[in-house]
Amino acid sequence: MPQAAPCPANLGLAEIDAPVVPHPMLSQPGFERLQRMRRRFSWSLTAAMLLVYFGFILTLAFRPDLLALPLTPGQPMSIGMPIGFGMFAFTFALVAIYVHRSNTVYDKMIAEIRKGEQS
Repeated sequence: MPQAAPCPANLGLAEIDAPVVPHPMLSQPGFERLQRMRRRFSWSLTAAMLLVYFGFILTLAFRPDLLALPLTPGQPMSIGMPIGFGMFAFTFALVAIYVHRSNTVYDKMIAEIRKGEQS
């Protein structure tokens, strides 16, 4: 049976309940603006992905006849196949958009925040 690590006996109550002091950078206006922008953008991409995904699933559940339409007459592939593949392509496109924005906009903002902190 595994044993728990021994608790150091020399720790006082003051050391255990020491107040947590936030990093000073967290209260800088530039950092707060960066966090707001990143959060808003990532939630927008999340909403777009959920809309597409649940749109596909709900169409599949309630109107499968729309996805069963043949892509070309006389061929076995239905229109649902390229739409399903398009969901993968859409997901990769959203990731590429986020990476591009992160590398261009957010990295510059982070560099400016760091530069201001060093001054």
